Amino acid sequence: MPSASMETLLACYIMTVLILSSMVGMSVLVHPYLESQLSRYSVDSSRSLAEYWLLNPGSPSDWGSTLNVNLTAFGLAKSNFQVPFDLDIDKVTRLNQENRYRLSLFEVFTALGIEDRAVRIRITPIFDVDLNLTSQNVESNSTVYTFKVSTKRLNLPVTATLHCYVIVEDYVDAVTSTIQGEGFIEVEIPNSLNGTALLIAFARAEPRVISFNVYSFRHNTSEGPNQRGTFIRLSPLNYTLYAEHLFPEENVTSVKVFTYSYNFDLSKNSEEGLTEIYTIPKLLEASPMILVVTGTNGSRSFAEWVAYPQIPLDFGSSFEGERSASNSISCVFVVTINSALYECRITLGEA
Repeated sequence: MPSASMETLLACYIMTVLILSSMVGMSVLVHPYLESQLSRYSVDSSRSLAEYWLLNPGSPSDWGSTLNVNLTAFGLAKSNFQVPFDLDIDKVTRLNQENRYRLSLFEVFTALGIEDRAVRIRITPIFDVDLNLTSQNVESNSTVYTFKVSTKRLNLPVTATLHCYVIVEDYVDAVTSTIQGEGFIEVEIPNSLNGTALLIAFARAEPRVISFNVYSFRHNTSEGPNQRGTFIRLSPLNYTLYAEHLFPEENVTSVKVFTYSYNFDLSKNSEEGLTEIYTIPKLLEASPMILVVTGTNGSRSFAEWVAYPQIPLDFGSSFEGERSASNSISCVFVVTINSALYECRITLGEA
């Protein structure tokens, strides 16, 4: 069998084992040289705590979507979940420190009720998607950009179907492809446009296993793309997008939502000062959403984006100094958020 086929088979096998094993529980990771020093009680109690936070909605049960409530017990599960490890999209999103309605470390750690232990919660797609612009070819009416796309887990290739979108101002075009861990795609943008462009790449390995990445680049302009959040701060919550303008003279060109299969405009509900409020549709598709706002600030264009659920998420203790990761226990789960599967790693300092 060719080596490429073997690598693909191995990657698929690893992903299948990860998903199936996590559906019935989780794996507990302990640093090997500390295993003998950690008591069975410490490992079991850490696993039980991690399970509890993912299997219970917390109190109040709607703390993710309801503001101005005091979180008294921490839990990330949907209040009406039908299967284990089905997490609430807004509870996860409110742990992201870039969100306008984020919870503070103090609020969460008080609700956790374990002030004496370090805790870290990370939620990420099951595999990685890397994007790199390799070349551009300027033609008479358009420019063709070539991107290298890599889909890997633990540095092993993952076969995936790609659905990519390129957006500049109000212009959107889509391309599809299938790669075995690595491949190239081309997108074409009319030269009549200029400004900040985004390449949004969704990669699907299985119907519910979808990863994504977004690459910002410049088109027909000498100004490079700005860091995210420079012009507009985007905060999704309770299927509403809050677009907070950071400069009063900004002009919005378009507001769109992208999933693996669909893209369309969002409808503005209202304004509150410099914040515009848009409705996010509730879709049945097992896919994260990428919300994009394009516009101008004077002569400068921008393209701001945010994922909903707002992941990757890395919340909690840093595990530095006295709270070193070498004295920790990690529990790894595969969780569901809006029908799509993600990896959740909860790390706790030793009790």
